[in-house]
Amino acid sequence: MVLDVYMNPMRSRRVLLPLILAAAVAVPLRAQIIRDPANVAGAPSAASGSAAEAGRRAQQEFERYRRAHLPSASVGRPSNCDETVGRFCYWYNERTVMPAEPKIIADARDRFLATLDSLQKVSPSDRWITGQRVRYLDETGRHQAALDAARACQAGGWWCDILVGFALHELGDYVQSGRVYDEAIGKMLARDQCAWHDVSLLIDDDARQQYRRYQCGDPQRRAFEDRVWFLGRTLYAMPGNDTRTEWYARMTMAQLLQDAPSQYEFGFDDDEKELMLRFGWERSWALTRDGITGEEAMPAYRMIPAGFVINEPSLSDSANWRLQLPPVIARYGPPYATVLKPLEHQKAVFHRGDSALVVLAYDSRTMPELAGVPISASLVVTPGTEATGYIKSVKNAPPVGMLMVKAPWGPLLMSAEVAAPEHHAVARARYGVRPPFAVGTRVTLSDLLFYKPYGSFPATVENAAPHAVPTERLRADEKLGVYWESYGTDPSGEKMNVSLTVVKEVEESGFLRRQAKALKLVRESTPVSVAVDDMSARGSSVSPRAIELDISTLKKGSYIVQLEITVAGQYTVRADHRIEIIAP
Repeated sequence: MVLDVYMNPMRSRRVLLPLILAAAVAVPLRAQIIRDPANVAGAPSAASGSAAEAGRRAQQEFERYRRAHLPSASVGRPSNCDETVGRFCYWYNERTVMPAEPKIIADARDRFLATLDSLQKVSPSDRWITGQRVRYLDETGRHQAALDAARACQAGGWWCDILVGFALHELGDYVQSGRVYDEAIGKMLARDQCAWHDVSLLIDDDARQQYRRYQCGDPQRRAFEDRVWFLGRTLYAMPGNDTRTEWYARMTMAQLLQDAPSQYEFGFDDDEKELMLRFGWERSWALTRDGITGEEAMPAYRMIPAGFVINEPSLSDSANWRLQLPPVIARYGPPYATVLKPLEHQKAVFHRGDSALVVLAYDSRTMPELAGVPISASLVVTPGTEATGYIKSVKNAPPVGMLMVKAPWGPLLMSAEVAAPEHHAVARARYGVRPPFAVGTRVTLSDLLFYKPYGSFPATVENAAPHAVPTERLRADEKLGVYWESYGTDPSGEKMNVSLTVVKEVEESGFLRRQAKALKLVRESTPVSVAVDDMSARGSSVSPRAIELDISTLKKGSYIVQLEITVAGQYTVRADHRIEIIAP
């Protein structure tokens, strides 16, 4: 006999970090017999009821046994919840470390699974038994065994399909998981299909207002959902859509918990379901002074970008893609990105007829988790509002490299991704790209591409790109090459006045800083300045040019490199690029 303090969750803000804690208060001590789950349910007899009933008794006894033997943890209580949902308080903190699961719980789970195996043989078509086998095998980390159990399902209909989709997702096969889930959802009633596709729990208020205008079955609603899932992926270059299958896996887990509650022992109610759908299901538990604490996959990042990004991804900047950008409506912790940091890089866009040529140089050496192991490097450029992308990927990529991708000319979203699967580490740069243009002018400019001088001047971007500087942080003791292209120049040749200036970046942010540059208000000092009279290229309307700058006079700090081109009959056009001078 084991004495157990029965913890009674109640509506309260006393909840524990980092994930979900059922706020609790102790009621008077009472005796409970906590039986080993192996002794609860053998093969059912006529007297003992159905196999499913025996399985339910075994599951309840196992969870009761687990609650009685949970390890203790000392975790501080938050002053405020990130989210309060009914009787639950949720907040996020990566610094909290949960204790390891005791062996006696793992052994008890194995014995419970053996009981389910026996019951499965008695009633092979029982959906409850099959579902719980998949659930608890997955909980042990035996993902292949969970997939085998799901594929052995004989319950029929879409039930077996969602179990297979769930196991494939947990195994990391996101492509096949997505296909299986699509087939399963296609077999459901129309209202259930809408529920499985519904993204309203995962998006912010702005996006939700727009989403609710569309009724179930409206093609615009499905198009909105597809855009949400397309943009919500952690890695655009990775096959499949694991963010989407993560949602379907959570919907599957909700099905499994409805008739087989989790640690919180008072049934799987709407409060617990909402938190699970938004933040994932718990992977470990502990007992604290406030009750039972469950922890989800960590670290976890914002699952879906902000509403304005969903509608206009090309206008987003890197800050809009911050991993913890508030308010965080929902989270997802992809197992392949337990480390996710910004990618050191340089980007430039060039005009090619009706296409944009995007050049990206990257440097992964600043991220220790990417060092000493094979890495892949990818550049994805997309219009951003459709599930299409233009991709260049390199396996076994060098730590410092360059990628080029062609995409339709116009507003774009760029995602540069370097991953080290062995270390579950990713470096990423993601933001909108607006091709350079000038209103009402004949001659326009490309972006500026910085390169390391190599003994001759590049005549094309293909010449310059292999030498592109893979960062915007430069040393003053090295020369800086600057390559650009002028478009719309007279093929017969015309005079061009070229001015290239490096000026100290002013402190004002955003709009004021951009306006200051346009009005030349930042030119309080010009430590580096070059002005030349040039002739445009003959026989072509594109004039590629390059200049090498001596930046040795620049002190540590941030600067703007600004190019100005003046031709007869139009106002001066400009292009600029930021650099940061660091200590040699």
